[in-house]
Amino acid sequence: MFVKQSILLILGFLLTCFPAVGRGEDVPTEEVMIATLTSADAPPADKAITCKQLAVYGSADCVPAVAALLSDPELTSWARITLEAIEDDAAEAALIEAAPKLEGLPLVGVINSLGVKKSSAAIDLLTQHLGSDNETIARAAAMSLGKIGGSDAIAALKVATGAPRMNVRSAAAEGLIRCAELLPAAEAAELYDFVLEKDVPNPRIVEATRGAILARGKDGIELLVKSLGSDNQRIRYIALTATRELSGEGVADGLLAARSDVPPSQAALFLIALGDRGEATMLPAMLKIIAQPAPTDTDIDVKTAALGVVQRIGDPSCLDALIAAATDDNDVVAAAGRTALQNVGDEDMNSVIVERAQKATGDALKTWIEVIGARRINAIELLVAATKQNDVSIQSAALAALGDVATLDELPILSKVAFSNDSGRDNGVHATALKAVRAASVRMTDKAACVDQLEAEMTNADLAAQLEILEIFAAMGGPDALQAIEKSALSSSAALQNAATRLLGGWMTVDAANVLEKVAARHDHPYRIRAARGYLRLLRQFPMPPAQRNEMAETAMSFSDRDDEKRLILDAAGRYPSPKMLQLVVQIGESESLKNEAQAVGMAIARDLKPSDQVAKLLAELDIEEVNVEIVRAMYGAAGEQVDVTERLQKQVGKLPIIRLANPNYNSNFGGDPAPGKPKQLTIEYRLDGKAGSSVFNENDPIVLNIPD
Repeated sequence: MFVKQSILLILGFLLTCFPAVGRGEDVPTEEVMIATLTSADAPPADKAITCKQLAVYGSADCVPAVAALLSDPELTSWARITLEAIEDDAAEAALIEAAPKLEGLPLVGVINSLGVKKSSAAIDLLTQHLGSDNETIARAAAMSLGKIGGSDAIAALKVATGAPRMNVRSAAAEGLIRCAELLPAAEAAELYDFVLEKDVPNPRIVEATRGAILARGKDGIELLVKSLGSDNQRIRYIALTATRELSGEGVADGLLAARSDVPPSQAALFLIALGDRGEATMLPAMLKIIAQPAPTDTDIDVKTAALGVVQRIGDPSCLDALIAAATDDNDVVAAAGRTALQNVGDEDMNSVIVERAQKATGDALKTWIEVIGARRINAIELLVAATKQNDVSIQSAALAALGDVATLDELPILSKVAFSNDSGRDNGVHATALKAVRAASVRMTDKAACVDQLEAEMTNADLAAQLEILEIFAAMGGPDALQAIEKSALSSSAALQNAATRLLGGWMTVDAANVLEKVAARHDHPYRIRAARGYLRLLRQFPMPPAQRNEMAETAMSFSDRDDEKRLILDAAGRYPSPKMLQLVVQIGESESLKNEAQAVGMAIARDLKPSDQVAKLLAELDIEEVNVEIVRAMYGAAGEQVDVTERLQKQVGKLPIIRLANPNYNSNFGGDPAPGKPKQLTIEYRLDGKAGSSVFNENDPIVLNIPD
């Protein structure tokens, strides 16, 4: 039975995903399909497919054959789908006729189908099942009556809301709510009120509350406000939802008039809900709220909520109120005001904002300038003029805004302040100008021209300014900025060399490799090791074609004369195995101090490559030959605190005297740290081709077994 049901489930999924959209030659006639359903030999899967086809092509003629399957546990759902789809009274009659003969889930399914078909002829039958001892059947009957609707269904459901079982009362209430959705507003409101008076679960009360509010239109506002003061959080939430949904003549004015009756704890949320309605008629009321003082936290919340509404529906008439809010003494209100100014209206609002800024002074001018920058308004002339004012706060605001809108033509204005060596300059203005140059430079589309301008500034700038410009080049990125940084990296200034190589070490594109190579190849360069490590970082971490990586690794060999850098090349070789990388590993293995590590990496690479004479030859050059490895005993830890790891190590042995651990961290590989905080060693007793040997390795060392004499 389980297998048959699984097949039918899979079949149902496939038929749902790939329904028939037209009658092709492979679809049999209705007579043939009926014969399949009535055949004792047809398998259930064939009958299920046939029901699916009849749901599309069937007529009243197939109803008896389909209805006969309603009692079959495996096919009842397929039969119901067909009967639900056939628009003929015969299908509805068949479902009604079958119901008294069924029980359990097949009966529940038929009851559900009668609801789908909105069968008014089944109301008496469904009413009888409202009192069923089977709670699932009673609930299904209530839901179907709700879908059918009408006075008889409503009468039956009203009685059921007094049933002793809460789940049945809940289903009956839900059925009444469904019925109410089909009624005129006045009748619906009465039905929602009926549900609200009954002892039913909270979800039904919430649904009925929403319906009762919406059905009344403007007259529902009183209930809405009352619900906002409910102790029930879900009721409060549905009231706010209804605030957004409520429609009809006079609703907007009614909601505004009711604002004074809304509980203080919900006042801000109520305003937000009003804003979500998007009605311009709300604007005068919101502006009035913004103009009022906000002495308490609740008042501040209400004021910021009103600012959010104005941000959505505002027009030029709101700008005076917004600028007042943006310059408010309260930081929360001021921040909300600035946000509203930055986002209110569309591009047509920009010209009005510029006009207001031209007439403003003091804090108001500063705020307008900040808005101009945030909205990216092309008000260059105004901003340039503001940079010359004596008020430092206005200067800083104008410089910051220019960083957001300046073109190459205005870049020198920013640079003059940012890179000035005037000892009397205001540090706050300088810092702002520096950020503005950075923002403008990163934003410029003509990077080459921007770099040229900044390089010209470096010519006469002091060292501090030159270092600042280098930081800007790094923020800009790209080949032009990279070339500019290269000049400093190869200059004679130690300070510029230091800054440039540091920035190159964090460069986020592989094209920095050429510059880093030049620095690393200069043995007299004080930062050649830093450059070498930056180069190796690109080699190890950045995506690139295999041929390019191999070439970079070979180049790295030419300037990596310390073991530390060669270890990084070994790491790259292990990450990106190739015959070329194995060749480089062999070269590194010529150093006695790195031989064991090179052998371990070489063996790891060989395992990832296809066997070949070249690979075998290179392994031989690393003094690696295949042997029969047998681990006799392996202990790991510190003196007196060792664990036996023989079995774990035996599972990781291959045909070479190198053991590549599943995890190179000994503690992780061997099940934990046996001696926390102490130096640990791994001691291995083994046999290679039958010859006994032993080796000791410090924690996390590559495991390369010594060949016994």
